[in-house]
Amino acid sequence: MPKCPFVKLLIISPLLLLGFMHPALAHPHVWVDYYVDAVSSKEGITKLKFRWHFDDMFTSMVEEDFNIKSITPKNVNTLRDSAFSNLKNYHYYTYIKFDGKEFEPKEISDFGALLKGKNLEYTFTIILPHPAKEVELSLYDPEFYVDIGPPMLGAESDSVGIMSSATMKPKPFITTSSSDGAKAPTCEYHAGQPRVSQTWGAFAVYVVNCHAST
Repeated sequence: MPKCPFVKLLIISPLLLLGFMHPALAHPHVWVDYYVDAVSSKEGITKLKFRWHFDDMFTSMVEEDFNIKSITPKNVNTLRDSAFSNLKNYHYYTYIKFDGKEFEPKEISDFGALLKGKNLEYTFTIILPHPAKEVELSLYDPEFYVDIGPPMLGAESDSVGIMSSATMKPKPFITTSSSDGAKAPTCEYHAGQPRVSQTWGAFAVYVVNCHAST
């Protein structure tokens, strides 16, 4: 039977047992806004640095289950081992192509956790197998247990009706940087093919394309 990818946390949090539902009936019970920084060396794009910003409910459950009042180095290790490491089996919800080749990461580096205001955030880095001239990236959970996407702009206050006023446009979520005196890459995004749940409708997918600067 399929399980929520945050499977170790499910052992502790009964509310997350919704993750054991059949995929056709699965619905998100964790919401994540992601941010990405594409990093280049003189040889090309070498790594992708991520920041995940979690919703209030998931943050509260984590704080309660792990008795977290503030983030300490010990807590970071606990969260990595018990509420993140299992995602390697789902290549961290990342779908990457570099120079036209698909890449499914199985390891990350520089894992960190912090509380930003009232919300939990994870940070981590995916290192590409070798420097790339072009990188294509998208993030989503194929089983709809986790709704992960860029942060979205809110509804426009001068429009009539919630649906008509929703912009469905991401806030800025991509940055670029470089090392060794190299030029930072250039990145842009576009809306990809939405993923459709039979029960919960369409989920937007955004595709990030980055090019190494020469």
